[in-house]
Amino acid sequence: MLGWGEMAIIIIGAIILLGPEKLTDFARELGKLYGEYKKAMRMIELEYIYGVKQISDEELEKDLKEKHQQLLDEIKRLNSD
Repeated sequence: MLGWGEMAIIIIGAIILLGPEKLTDFARELGKLYGEYKKAMRMIELEYIYGVKQISDEELEKDLKEKHQQLLDEIKRLNSD
């Protein structure tokens, strides 16, 4: 674990190397990468522990539309009987 002194040295070094303008862009990209890393780790954890595979939003939307159409067809079939 890093202490306050080490963190201060890293921040000062980053400001000197990148400059204050590029530092904000770098921090933003670093945050995005960290978010993607956490998401990937969570997906791996779910697959490992529960055998659950994550699906994309497009796959989920397609599956929901298919189920919706199946339900509509079933309702029409029951109404026609």
